[in-house]
Amino acid sequence: MKEFVVHHEIQSETELESLKQFLRGNNLPADDIALANSLFLVYYNTHEVLVGSGGLEFYHNLALLRSLAVSQEIRGQQLGKEIVDQLLKEARQRNVREVYLLTQTASFFFQKIGFKPIDRKSVPDAIQKSGEFATVCSPSAEVLMLKLH
Repeated sequence: MKEFVVHHEIQSETELESLKQFLRGNNLPADDIALANSLFLVYYNTHEVLVGSGGLEFYHNLALLRSLAVSQEIRGQQLGKEIVDQLLKEARQRNVREVYLLTQTASFFFQKIGFKPIDRKSVPDAIQKSGEFATVCSPSAEVLMLKLH
């Protein structure tokens, strides 16, 4: 049975710290995330337990999708897809043209929802200079991109 979850946008440093702990628990980078020029959504179950997250860092009309995580116990219930759909809706509302991401484990998941693998060298400078791209993620991480407009 699909678990009921609600989401909201992170608004405070306290909420951001809670997200960072959740990401670390899911083996994802967390130390470099910040609220400035970003949107992070968190998803809670009916017991008010954080079960999912996702975020976008904005670089003018480009965005970097990151921090997508779903608790192990509810994977397979389409929450990951729901989170990405919501983030892409937010990106479109902000006139984002292209969304990029780095992954070492979820390439197939993202390709199923429309992202295409691209060469690291073809990524715009603004994204390449992001903390995640430049220093946090391994150079072996796969880069994917989705055109929105």
